[in-house]
Amino acid sequence: MASGLYEPVYMIVLTGGPCSGKSTSLAYLTEKLSDHGFMVAVIPETATMITNNGINRHIMDRMGQILAYQEAIVDIQLAMEDTYRTAMERAFPNRKKILLLDRGVMDTKAYLPKKEWEEILAKKNLSEINLRDRYSGVVHLLTAADGAPEHYSTDGNPARLENTVEDAIAADRRTRNAWLGHRRFVVVDNRTGFEEKIRKTLNIILHHVGYPVAMGKERRYLVKGIDFTAMPEHQSVDIEQTYLVSRFPGQEVRLKRRGQNSACMYFVVRRDVTAEETGGSPREEEEIISEREYVNLLKMRNSRLESVVKERVCFVWNNKHYELDIYKGRNQGLVILETGFLGQGAPLPPFVDTGEEITGVKDYAEEALAAKRPVRGKRKKK
Repeated sequence: MASGLYEPVYMIVLTGGPCSGKSTSLAYLTEKLSDHGFMVAVIPETATMITNNGINRHIMDRMGQILAYQEAIVDIQLAMEDTYRTAMERAFPNRKKILLLDRGVMDTKAYLPKKEWEEILAKKNLSEINLRDRYSGVVHLLTAADGAPEHYSTDGNPARLENTVEDAIAADRRTRNAWLGHRRFVVVDNRTGFEEKIRKTLNIILHHVGYPVAMGKERRYLVKGIDFTAMPEHQSVDIEQTYLVSRFPGQEVRLKRRGQNSACMYFVVRRDVTAEETGGSPREEEEIISEREYVNLLKMRNSRLESVVKERVCFVWNNKHYELDIYKGRNQGLVILETGFLGQGAPLPPFVDTGEEITGVKDYAEEALAAKRPVRGKRKKK
């Protein structure tokens, strides 16, 4: 849906636990994405790169050494991402572009204590939401140790620290939790063979970049009660969504502000609804914008629609990603649970008391919630 004069660079992170298939799948994904017309560049795993070149994490036993090592990973990772992206933008402005990353900067959080991680953020004047949401999509490939332990191996990667299946599963969960809160985060498990696992990953990436591809439906349910004490580790993000007047028939345009811990990220989202009206899958493209651009675009807001304000609670349960939207303002009291499109048929979390399924019910679509009078629901804490 880009204009054709300029095509953005989509930064897609492949993350996961050790021996999850990230590095192995990169050649397949590069080939297949190229077949779909994308120019693809790959940034290798930073930890492996610096370990192979003499900065050996295995001989570090003091926290000061480990902190310096992880800080170097953050610096190198961000520099490579910015350099690759700028080069692709300048050299090939009219080409469709994907930058594939073997891990992203948030992976560092999984390998540091909370205090030291926050020390790096403060030192570099960074925030988690700005680091996490800079990427177009994040795909977490589950370690083979969880679900296919017979295929788990410590061979082949000198930077790998995990020697046992238990260590690998623990690292996988820390990594997964580090990315909770990203707007396009998907976990791919090991219920199928590896070939099917990377085929799913390909389709997820195509979906993230707005390419029409057959995916399962995201299921939505009204929520009657929540037991937060039983909920696994989660991240909460404040979201405000504002609809704009579109200049093009069949296109929906909205602004999105995502805030966490006093920091914000801003996006403009363009959605082609004509395909949806004919029974197809709508294409959606998202662009990161500055706060100044956000404020200027607010002047084009659709006066018939109010902003939709909600708190989004993101968590993983049973290796499936879920989003719990707790609405504020005019829709106060409405709570909706949404499953990812890979969560079809999976049991719902027992700590969320769900009611009616509202998948595809137009009265509960975001635009309807902006236009209609408030829908009253109940939110209970057990």
